[in-house]
Amino acid sequence: MMIDPFSYVDQYKDASYQEILKFKNELISDITKFEHDFNRKDPNWRVCPSPDVYYQWNLEALGLIAPMLSEAFNREYECGEKNTFDYGKDMKEFYKGK
Repeated sequence: MMIDPFSYVDQYKDASYQEILKFKNELISDITKFEHDFNRKDPNWRVCPSPDVYYQWNLEALGLIAPMLSEAFNREYECGEKNTFDYGKDMKEFYKGK
């Protein structure tokens, strides 16, 4: 049984911008993989929940995580200790560490 997207995403409500960004990127990666590798003859379609259920779950979670990402950006860069001028440097470090 899968946890519903609302409950799962709720764990990110107080997360840092970069933690939420990482989760968003993972969701987009999974969504893109399904859209590009769609193959119903794949044996994974016989598992439960099936890949299309994961796809729908990821889409729902992405819709829920987007406002959290915006709030975290505002909390950290607009109103927090970080400056928007630091954003570019922070993102270079974030993506370099992948």
